[in-house]
Amino acid sequence: MDITSTKHGLRLSQHGVVISELRTSPGPTHSVFDVLAALIAILAPAGRIGVLGFAGGGMMAPLRSLGVESTIDSVDLDRAGYDLFRRHCPLWAEQVNWRQADAVAWLGQQRRQFGLLMEDLSVPSDGDVVKPAVSWGVLPGLMRARLRSGGIAVFNLMLPPCGRWNPDLERIVGLFGTARIIDLEEFENRFLVASDALPTARVLGSDLRNALRRLRSRQANRVKVRAMSAVGG
Repeated sequence: MDITSTKHGLRLSQHGVVISELRTSPGPTHSVFDVLAALIAILAPAGRIGVLGFAGGGMMAPLRSLGVESTIDSVDLDRAGYDLFRRHCPLWAEQVNWRQADAVAWLGQQRRQFGLLMEDLSVPSDGDVVKPAVSWGVLPGLMRARLRSGGIAVFNLMLPPCGRWNPDLERIVGLFGTARIIDLEEFENRFLVASDALPTARVLGSDLRNALRRLRSRQANRVKVRAMSAVGG
């Protein structure tokens, strides 16, 4: 992992791909982490918030800036990013229940259900950073089983090296009653938000852009939200 200093903290990257923007004061990162944080803020889940793949805690600064003070339960195989987060953001670290473990094993051991689960896993592969196979395979169903009624799943997806979206995306959508896709102008990431029921794409898009404007994130006018079904998208 490469670590470089930024104006507001540290940037963590692998193979030239940014895996976390560790900002040490509340505020925007102007990256995908602002969008992930804004989704939590506007969806306001009831109950536990779980994050699979913590890296350096890139969401924490925008979350705090948006007024979200909830405790985050998180898991990651690599503790290097968490150690940096704990060193540079000691007060926020008290609000993160972090475990070093395999995400599938950790989630399978959880007995209390979640109001929101966010899947943000990535692995290095052949000089690139990609989603692990479990993100497309076993994890979505396990996440669905660990959500309370009305709970929300958020997936931070990356375009596979082949340049085409994994056909399992439609299968994942089929596990839930409703799904929204969020595309970004500046990044190849695609966010999938799924639940039993969600705001319309128009309402979610408006709420998301308003939250990003409050955050003063440059992503405010660079996101597009649309509906997706299990038979197309």
